[in-house]
Amino acid sequence: MSDPLQFFIPLRKADAARRLITGYATAELPDRSGEICDYASTKPHYEKWSEDFAKASGGKSFGNLRAMHGKVAAGKISSILFNDAEKRIEIMAKIVDDDEWRKIEEGVYTGFSQGGDYVKRWPDPENSELTRYTARPTEISLVDLPCLAEANFELVKADGAREFRNFVPSVAKAQAESEPPTSALRAWLVGNVDSDVEAAETISAFFAALESDLNADPAHDAPLTALLARLKAHYVPGLKPQAEKMAQPLDARLEKLAADNEAARVLAADIESRLAALGARVGALEATPAQPVLLPGFAPVSKSTVPGLDDLAAELARLSPEQASLVLIKAAQTQPRRFG
Repeated sequence: MSDPLQFFIPLRKADAARRLITGYATAELPDRSGEICDYASTKPHYEKWSEDFAKASGGKSFGNLRAMHGKVAAGKISSILFNDAEKRIEIMAKIVDDDEWRKIEEGVYTGFSQGGDYVKRWPDPENSELTRYTARPTEISLVDLPCLAEANFELVKADGAREFRNFVPSVAKAQAESEPPTSALRAWLVGNVDSDVEAAETISAFFAALESDLNADPAHDAPLTALLARLKAHYVPGLKPQAEKMAQPLDARLEKLAADNEAARVLAADIESRLAALGARVGALEATPAQPVLLPGFAPVSKSTVPGLDDLAAELARLSPEQASLVLIKAAQTQPRRFG
């Protein structure tokens, strides 16, 4: 897989009426990393990239334009010119995204940056300190890379008036200028230790080890000791307050965790007692005999509770079987009771 490629060139001009901006996609110029794009070998790759977009869009776009090499489609490349004499690729881009155009007018975006990969790299034959490369583009982006304070671009307003706008310093640059010197050291430590507490301990131990080594050597240079003292006084105090801030929330979290644990323990004990009482009630219900199931309209009656039962039997005995049966049927119909 090829290495990612990004090459920054400042924005030159912006047309507010048509939302068009102009600049270079790439040029045979040394960049900040000591590399130089080879125009002759890069040009065919740019031609193919542009032709593919022209075919896909029916001639409406000659390349994709993104914001900060991200997923935001800021607009499109409306024209592309291969300047063989100057060995540079000049582009004009149309911005369709309102937010991205506002950043251009305010000077937030400072230029174009080509995104893609390297086809090949080799030492520059004319300058051994440079590496020449062939680029294969995949997109062009609007970027806010830091630029010189005096850098500016020409803005043509909707009414035709022209003025030069200064680029706004990048957020990263502004933060670097406003933050204390210890911020850079802390930023490095964040990637190498687990917390600011350990960072303070690590840097303190580092200075202590250096101081011990210097004191162990009677022939050490006094200015070196003084330099160590200045460094220690400069960096260690800047780290300790941050470490203490991290330690305090940790103690608070531990106290809250202990309180939550105690509350959970009390709730569990209460639930346990309630379950025990419920179990006792269920056991008592199970030990109580169940009442017999009765049919609707019937009630249990004991023989001993019916008065004159023996007299009734004697009277029935005097009747013929047919008469006795008729009396019993009538009695059952007028007073239905279950005898048992």
